[in-house]
Amino acid sequence: MASRTQTEPIVGEETAEQEIVVERTWTGAALGGLAGGLVFGVLLQTLGTMPVIASLYGMESALAGWMAHLFHSVVFALVFAAAVVRTDYRDAGLGPITALGAGYGVALWFVAAAVVMPLWMGALGMDAPAIPNLDANSLVGHVLYGAVLGAVFAVARRR
Repeated sequence: MASRTQTEPIVGEETAEQEIVVERTWTGAALGGLAGGLVFGVLLQTLGTMPVIASLYGMESALAGWMAHLFHSVVFALVFAAAVVRTDYRDAGLGPITALGAGYGVALWFVAAAVVMPLWMGALGMDAPAIPNLDANSLVGHVLYGAVLGAVFAVARRR
């Protein structure tokens, strides 16, 4: 019968530690997505854009726009976290993850806001902006979203 060496983990010990890392990853992503979504949402609310977001789901109110926007914010944050933990950045600190988040915001702006949203609006028969819709306010909002997402995610994973 083989005995366990000092360096081998006890069965279940490694699993508990991994569960904590997984929980912090998804919790950090959700919190980061909500925080980034709130920051970006203030800009959208100020610009009067929330009803446009609501209209993508057949609704008209700013409240419905907020709900849809925050839902998108969390979903995109979960995608960010899933991507980050599969790279060498998984153990990076606040600065690199915040910068990575800002870059992710630029990518979201180009794909989701500049291309997908106008296509979606057109498919619903709405007046849609030209593709790509390279709106500067939207870029600022997406960069803020990504930076806040990255910062909160980095801090939450390290707590």
